[in-house]
Amino acid sequence: MNKVVLITGASSGIGKSIGEFLHDKGFIVYGTSRNPERIANSVFPLLALDVRDTESIQNTIQKIITLSGRLDVVINNAGVGITGPIEEIPSQ
Repeated sequence: MNKVVLITGASSGIGKSIGEFLHDKGFIVYGTSRNPERIANSVFPLLALDVRDTESIQNTIQKIITLSGRLDVVINNAGVGITGPIEEIPSQ
């Protein structure tokens, strides 16, 4: 039985490369992006997900479980950039 993999930040770069590699090896791969509709020609499904939003995370995981029956592996590759003085960065 093939493993079901979720890769956050899979629309480009390292996440996309990992997803393509695992897909080619027979894994069932789901990738995420904040704007998956902007990505063309992905070899694996891209789902909308914002890693800063708990509800978005829960909805995406539930969707994968509904589609595939389970989730075996999570590769948390998404990045979030914050700039500015440390004392002005919100804690949440």
